[in-house]
Amino acid sequence: MKNSIDEIVAKAGQRAIANRRKGFHCSESTFLAINETLNIMDPSLVRMVTGFHGGGGCHRIAEGINMNAVLEELASGRETRMPEEVGLQITGHLCGALAAGVVCIGYLYGRTAPDDDLTCVDELTFELHRRFFDEFGEKECRPLREKYVPLSTNNTCEHIYQRGAEMAVRLILEAPEFMKDCKEVISINDRS
Repeated sequence: MKNSIDEIVAKAGQRAIANRRKGFHCSESTFLAINETLNIMDPSLVRMVTGFHGGGGCHRIAEGINMNAVLEELASGRETRMPEEVGLQITGHLCGALAAGVVCIGYLYGRTAPDDDLTCVDELTFELHRRFFDEFGEKECRPLREKYVPLSTNNTCEHIYQRGAEMAVRLILEAPEFMKDCKEVISINDRS
């Protein structure tokens, strides 16, 4: 075996942080980290998860606000005020890091026909939600930001990005052992 599951999982977490530091947000950083680690799809598909950042997107409270600049300041930790204090209203629902994991699980185990079995994808996504909640006590962006950004050393959600990517990769790699209805779609033998 080239890499152990723990090594692969750790790489996913490191990649999530590296993607954040390149300027990607939670959903994008996590999606790219999972995808880069497992090589499951075209990385340009990151655009399909962009709208999940901020718990489902943002709204400018006033015209003239540069969303990219303000969001980068918030995501990087250089701006420590709440989004509403700097002119943005975040949706604040499901954490983008968690949503990205669900998207990747769906891509690998989801249906292509109405009569395909839902057992594997449903059980895996349910388990990802459970693990995420068990670790963080929340699944929604707004309360996660309120709780974890002030606790971080750099005023960011990077730890959540990291753990979200790690949880999803571990669950994907262990899916056949976790649930007999899940077939192996990713082999750890050639993952880096």
